[in-house]
Amino acid sequence: MKLGSLRKIAVIAVLLPGAQSLLAIKAQPALSGLQTSAKPHTVTFTWKASLSHVPGYNVYRKSKSETDYRKLNSSLVQCLKYIDSPVESGAAYHYAVRAVDAKGHESANSHEFTIVIP
Repeated sequence: MKLGSLRKIAVIAVLLPGAQSLLAIKAQPALSGLQTSAKPHTVTFTWKASLSHVPGYNVYRKSKSETDYRKLNSSLVQCLKYIDSPVESGAAYHYAVRAVDAKGHESANSHEFTIVIP
């Protein structure tokens, strides 16, 4: 007997300073077969580029129990997509994206968005 797969999709609008940005989030938990354990959950999100030319972005996350954001990427994210993995089932995460200019200065946080992992 197969359980099939479970997918949950949420779309959130995010505005980066100086840009009109749309952020799409996709949380992908997958369950299969009664004998196998659940696959790791991931959160994938994309955004529109800043209107100003920037070399990249930093992605931040905090959990419900954290008060400060923690940067997830070790180097600038140069594309307009980020995959956060693994994330914990049942947890709520708050995310923000910051544009980074050529001198390394970050913009203010995008509008915070929250995703709850099924």
